[in-house]
Amino acid sequence: MDNSKLTSLRHNLDKIDEQIIGLLAERQMNVDAIGSVKLTTKSPTRDYQREKQVIDNIMNFAKEKNVDPQIAKEIFSLIIKTSLEKQENQKINTSGYGSHKSALVIGGLGKMGQWFVQFLSNQDFKVDISDVNPDFKDNIDYKTAELDYDFIIVSAPIAASAQILQDLSHLKPQGIVMDMGSIKSPLKLPLMQLADSGCKVVSIHPMFGPNTRLLSNKHVIFIELGDKESVDKTKELFLPTMAEQIDMQLEDHDRLVAYILGLSHVLNIAFMTVLSESGEAAETLAQLSSTTFDSQLSVSENVVSENPHLYFEIQKLNNYSKSTLNALGDAVQRIISVVENNQEQAFVNIMQKAQSYMLSRHG
Repeated sequence: MDNSKLTSLRHNLDKIDEQIIGLLAERQMNVDAIGSVKLTTKSPTRDYQREKQVIDNIMNFAKEKNVDPQIAKEIFSLIIKTSLEKQENQKINTSGYGSHKSALVIGGLGKMGQWFVQFLSNQDFKVDISDVNPDFKDNIDYKTAELDYDFIIVSAPIAASAQILQDLSHLKPQGIVMDMGSIKSPLKLPLMQLADSGCKVVSIHPMFGPNTRLLSNKHVIFIELGDKESVDKTKELFLPTMAEQIDMQLEDHDRLVAYILGLSHVLNIAFMTVLSESGEAAETLAQLSSTTFDSQLSVSENVVSENPHLYFEIQKLNNYSKSTLNALGDAVQRIISVVENNQEQAFVNIMQKAQSYMLSRHG
């Protein structure tokens, strides 16, 4: 094939790509119109049955056109996700819940603090930021400011949050004080002090990171501290989203989080530690990777790219971490022993027990 023929084919490909983008733009306009209708009719943002119908139709059409159905599924799953993000943001932006309301985000320059600043601003809250960054010119010093806010969100490191909550118990703001710590053990006493001082206080735990753009299939934990009305008002912040709201007792939180966060974090950090200390080049392992390795590597890369100081706090400050980490160590040692002693049936039993646990999870 000569160069002129190749250039011509590539030019045709460029034109096809432009047509695809044009169709995507046209599709997005239709998605926006559907979102407006959903707002008017108060219909739910997500319709799983409709999504399945779209994917099934696309895969069937792909087969007819001799296109890999799985590739078509992956492409349109991403398109649907993007469409849902737009519709969710549309719902948030038109909720009006923050109209004539104000909020102060303490730690508002941190990653989750910034997420909340944007989230509240999108709901028409007037949002101020209090942060330790000396270069932030619009900083509000919560210790000296008039705390006449409807919401005060504490989004600081866990140890710092404990001190902030203690400070607020003396300052006695009139609005709802909301902490969002990943661990509640160090916050239990200052939260109780805050409640006892007559303040409105709610403890939440968003089970997602600051890069999250779509809250469908994400969870927010709400912990009532004797003030159900404030919990209900806090829940209203998330009503325009598709996040699932979970009520939890304060005493249950850290025990469960020791598995949900603590165990999963350590597993992935340990995995990356073994790789980084193996002496094997990362690119070599990537070339030889398997499906399982790729999946594990993807999750582990996300974990180790997070704030190591926060992840240390999640391990160190949770009273239940030690038992979970010991259980992990025991499990690893048991598997090592079973393999070294050629106990195949014992290995099979371990995996079958895990399989039974997963079956119980799925009912």
